[in-house]
Amino acid sequence: MNFEDIFEKYFDKVYKFINIKTLNHMDAEDIALLVFEKVHANLDSYSSSKANFETWLFTIVRNEVASFYRKKQVQTVSMDAAGPLTDGGQSPERIAELADINSDLRLALAKLNDKERTIIAYKYGAGMKNTDIGDLFNISAANVGVVLFRALKKLKKELTYQKNS
Repeated sequence: MNFEDIFEKYFDKVYKFINIKTLNHMDAEDIALLVFEKVHANLDSYSSSKANFETWLFTIVRNEVASFYRKKQVQTVSMDAAGPLTDGGQSPERIAELADINSDLRLALAKLNDKERTIIAYKYGAGMKNTDIGDLFNISAANVGVVLFRALKKLKKELTYQKNS
């Protein structure tokens, strides 16, 4: 697989993962580009006998996210940078409603611990399978499922609390 195909196939998954992880779309774009610079530079070193491609790629993603925050020494996540996920053909009322939903979701995600948010980002942002996520964390696929179940339960509880407040 050449770099252009990899970029085309995986950029959205990588970006979505990083966006969920950082809760900041501008940082997510920056980090995703750094990831693909590393992928391009190290593509010759990838070995399918050591790990499947997605595991290798998301190891780079995880390392770049950590490196990005170490360099910036970021202690908090900016909620102001979160943009609404909207369709241009929607009514202003629907756009406002989606903005509220996205804001509530970002606030709820921020209340999860790092492991829970990371696993949710791998599962729903990157669309990875539990077995591949487990490989990244050195845990079983069943354990990934338990963490996901508990994290989603926390999200539902937090979103319900926000709605009723």
